Amino acid sequence: MLSRMAESLYWIGRYVERAEQTARITDVTFNHTLAMGSTVEAEARRQRHWQTLLHIVGETHAFADGAVAADEDTVPAHVTFADDNPNSIVNCIGNALANARTLRHQVATEMWEVLNRFHLDVQRPARRRRATAGPEHASLFCRSVVEFSMLYQGVIDSTMPREEGWHFLQAGKFLERAEKTARALDANYRLLVGDATRGDREALAGTHDPQPWANVLRALSAYESYYRVSSTGVHPGSVLELLVLSAVLPRSVRFSVAQVDAALEHITDDAPAYDGSLPTASSAETSEARRTVGRLHGELAYQRFDDVVDQGIHHYLVHVQRQCYRVGECVEDEFFAHRPLTAAEVLG
Repeated sequence: MLSRMAESLYWIGRYVERAEQTARITDVTFNHTLAMGSTVEAEARRQRHWQTLLHIVGETHAFADGAVAADEDTVPAHVTFADDNPNSIVNCIGNALANARTLRHQVATEMWEVLNRFHLDVQRPARRRRATAGPEHASLFCRSVVEFSMLYQGVIDSTMPREEGWHFLQAGKFLERAEKTARALDANYRLLVGDATRGDREALAGTHDPQPWANVLRALSAYESYYRVSSTGVHPGSVLELLVLSAVLPRSVRFSVAQVDAALEHITDDAPAYDGSLPTASSAETSEARRTVGRLHGELAYQRFDDVVDQGIHHYLVHVQRQCYRVGECVEDEFFAHRPLTAAEVLG
């Protein structure tokens, strides 16, 4: 597979997942903040939640000067439709379409049509006006983004051959999911436990309001799954353990990292779909991306939540994010040609 094609598929996976994650968190933040009331204290709490959302999507700097307040009137518009926000939902969908356009004759017609149809839909002025008309309309828009992503992934699962291109798309999708899940958990943990002078065990034991943690579960489609393993109500420690260390929950950090590891294994090793060509320079023995994600996967697989608490929950989640960034850098360096190749590399 040409590196250009592999890179396009990898970034399609990342951009669609990024749009879905932003929509999920925005929708849950809307529903949570609307029930806070209208007191001065409630308004301050509401603003902290919107600032947390900005931190999760990496757009804190957009409101750093304080000229515009971070609230339900400004933040949703910025993370959904802002042209100057490269990570806004519409820009992520547009970027995914731009990458798919370079593969127009390499992907199934159904895959192209679903992505193109949704891109055209979110570009309509009437659609934008309706989505920004109020919290209810914004929530409906966010849900439509999640539904589009699920439809798109279902079409890909049904039409795409399980070859190298498929594995690059899966690597991008699950790497984005692992990083964003860790980022969301870290931001919400620091928001909800509050007092940084307490230890993690004291902070978790002293958190009595289950609603914010239930909202985190809903944002990551884990609310029903949580009650399959817990019968004692929503507890922050149990929520964190499930969303970080579960081997079977599709949006947990461990599950996502395992999928990235599996995708890179197929790309670098003689996988069942291997076509018999000569091994590339990014084989299992020399791939830094494989080593980095393999170490992180093994760490998560054998980690206990008590060990995470002992290390510090914030410290550990930041460590996971940095490892995800490192994997992304290695994938870019190893598989995508961003520089002219030497004669030895071409012939090798």
